[in-house]
Amino acid sequence: MAYSPSNLLVTEMTVDTLAFYHDVVLKHSRDPRGFGTLVNYTHAADTVNALCGDRLRVEANCAGGSIAELRFSGEACAISIASASMMSEAVVGNNATEVFTLFTLFSRFIARECDGASLPVNLRCFSPLRHHAARRDCALLPWTTLLAALAPGDSLSNGAKHGTATSGVA
Repeated sequence: MAYSPSNLLVTEMTVDTLAFYHDVVLKHSRDPRGFGTLVNYTHAADTVNALCGDRLRVEANCAGGSIAELRFSGEACAISIASASMMSEAVVGNNATEVFTLFTLFSRFIARECDGASLPVNLRCFSPLRHHAARRDCALLPWTTLLAALAPGDSLSNGAKHGTATSGVA
């Protein structure tokens, strides 16, 4: 099977899957999208992975019931930074329910509970983590940080919110 994002619905690791994972994670960790801070934000959260010490902050500017802008900052491993970068691209324009649905699908995918067919292609590159439980928390750290910022039942209004969380086992 040739290297192509469209055929990443595999459930086992292949050379092509590993190459795609390596290429995409390196690209996003070296040149992350959404890295930085927002001058004005309506929602924010800070998270620390208690297992490794990775620290992330997510800031979102929400308006009209959806995420208008999202930035992240902090010091974390390449997997966490790459996941945060891809997340920042995937969630802008989404409401809280859509973000939670995407998080649930992504976390189920890397836990080997679904094939991830409806995930954005870039997020499917994390399929090798399905075989490395210790690194799954790295990929989920940005997502749990965003969820801490949004809070359950949040309508994503303009009211400022701030959350904190500690991640050990996501």
